[in-house]
Amino acid sequence: MLIDKAEIIKHREISKAVRDDKINPHITDAEELDLAPLLGELLYNAIATTPGDHAELLEGGAYAVDGVTYTQPGLNKVLAIFAYSRYILFGSFTDTAFGFVEKSNQDSQPVGGSSKKTIYTKERQTAEAYFSKVGLYLTRKDYTNWNSCDRPASSGLRISKITL
Repeated sequence: MLIDKAEIIKHREISKAVRDDKINPHITDAEELDLAPLLGELLYNAIATTPGDHAELLEGGAYAVDGVTYTQPGLNKVLAIFAYSRYILFGSFTDTAFGFVEKSNQDSQPVGGSSKKTIYTKERQTAEAYFSKVGLYLTRKDYTNWNSCDRPASSGLRISKITL
């Protein structure tokens, strides 16, 4: 895994009491299902294999191109927000001998499903916005495996059949 619970805590508020075995599947899913398709197979594999060689890309920060200084938030932040969104939507359920349950107590009430879905959607939009700045960094820094990888079409792109 490229990040851990501590990285999510840097960017979003989650309980420090959340067990690693509860949050780690959401981090893994975010890496494989959210981040990898955005980066493309070649770049994702290079980062996953040798993260130390990609510290600037992972951590973010200021960089200069043609005398102009830009900033990018880093893939760690993008990944943390993707993982957080998954944890918000799916993390409150617990498997018991009697089926899946959602914990509650007398002093609080679980957040409703539609509210969780709204937060999930908004956080994913935030992660995608941060990734657009990382994408500019990748393009400006001429990452060869970024340019040669197959990236999915934007979620806003629609193709219609044209008939004459």
